[in-house]
Amino acid sequence: MDTIFNKINDAKHIMIVADEEHLALASALYTHILREHKKVSLVVEALEVDKKFSFLPWYDKIRTSKVTSCDFMIEVRFSCTEFYKHLKNSKIKINQKMATALYAGILIETDGFLRCVDDGITFAIAKELIECGADYKSSNKNIRQRTTLSHLRLKAIMLKEMLLVNSAKRAVFYICQNDLDISGALIKDCDLIMQESLKLPYVEEVVLLDRDTNDKIIKTIRK
Repeated sequence: MDTIFNKINDAKHIMIVADEEHLALASALYTHILREHKKVSLVVEALEVDKKFSFLPWYDKIRTSKVTSCDFMIEVRFSCTEFYKHLKNSKIKINQKMATALYAGILIETDGFLRCVDDGITFAIAKELIECGADYKSSNKNIRQRTTLSHLRLKAIMLKEMLLVNSAKRAVFYICQNDLDISGALIKDCDLIMQESLKLPYVEEVVLLDRDTNDKIIKTIRK
């Protein structure tokens, strides 16, 4: 983190590149760089950025392709906790925009506080972010509760053909391009449905197979 911040100080135009999983954290970093009076671009290389992130600061500034004029690029792969600790250690004030983005990032990283590596530290950070003005209500509503019609249609299609095998320890889903076309969903939308199936009593592994390629494995997740 120190290296990144040192390079930010020396750069004139910083490009932040993130996927949707790290978008909230990227939003917080964007705010920090703006406060340093630097030119900054936020890039998410996707056909369309999920509207559930529209409550985040700077959502309207997101680009879907990289810029060529930057002199320093940051690929966001670190965690909200790492970033938060660096801000605190460096005595950098966390404003409301940063607090909201970081709180949302923690929700994503911990699956709504269900996967906390260290519960005490995570909850303490969340509490401090709320005290800094984090809009936790919007974060919870959009990150944890919001869904789309296309997601519900895809979920119905996938659940209809889901199989439980190996003494119900493995859940098997099937997908094809036609399913995505009919539902209006994207392949990434399968992830949440797969994650949800891990909540079944005995399921330890979830597999997604591609009907278009003779049931080739697309993705496997485990508890």
